[in-house]
Amino acid sequence: MKRIATALVAAAMGASALSVAAPAMADETPDTTVSIESVRVTPDPVVIRGGDHVAVTVTVTTVGAEDVKIDFDPTGEGAQPDCNPCPGAAKASKSGSDWKRWDKTIVLDRHDPAGKWLVHVTATGDNGKVAEAHDSFFVKVVQAHPHQGPRATRIAGFDASPEPVKKGGKLSLSGKLQTARCYGDWWWNGDAYVVGDNRCDADNRWHNWRQLGWKKIEVYFHRAHGGKWEYVDTIETNPDGSFYTKIPAYWSGTWKVVFEGSRGLYGSSATDYVKVVR
Repeated sequence: MKRIATALVAAAMGASALSVAAPAMADETPDTTVSIESVRVTPDPVVIRGGDHVAVTVTVTTVGAEDVKIDFDPTGEGAQPDCNPCPGAAKASKSGSDWKRWDKTIVLDRHDPAGKWLVHVTATGDNGKVAEAHDSFFVKVVQAHPHQGPRATRIAGFDASPEPVKKGGKLSLSGKLQTARCYGDWWWNGDAYVVGDNRCDADNRWHNWRQLGWKKIEVYFHRAHGGKWEYVDTIETNPDGSFYTKIPAYWSGTWKVVFEGSRGLYGSSATDYVKVVR
């Protein structure tokens, strides 16, 4: 009987030990780790030319983060802080099984400080844990200066009509005289400003034009079957650069309008062929 009682006590003690050990194993749950894997600023450096507005984007990759804040700290050439705006939460743009990518964009212009800008990133996990990272980029402001030499001109939309015209009928000549906006040695190549090789006289390279009023336009005619250019008339542009006149037509040929140029302005011309019928 004593042996049986001893065995029962031992079995009871073993069961009690197992029931106590189970909770200790359940407490060993690892905490979620929060980390910032990368911080990237594009573009870097940021080059602002004239009246340009340049978008600057900070892209952050995190693991275990549920919220990310990206702050910009412009030091400027005179260490004057300025934001456009700076503080704020980033927006998650992409994610995987254990990581997320966050983006934040601000737009800078020539009124923002040049020099070194700091970027501060704070990532927070759902368990309240925080990770921080820092980066920087540089801003360069290129001031646009008025061009000092002659500026290109063009005669836009020149038209001699109607086409064809009856012999002795009146032709209407119209168009608009314009001058290029030039910025120092920066010229427009169709997609962006390019520095060097003063191209202000290459009128087809300029994307920005303004009217040129109160200028004299000479009208010439060249017959279709030989001869030379014949002077016909001189007219003046209106304040908005436009011009208009009516001239009788007797022969088929090419009409040409010419701006001879003046101080600070290159000359330009335009042509249009008109057939005369009986």
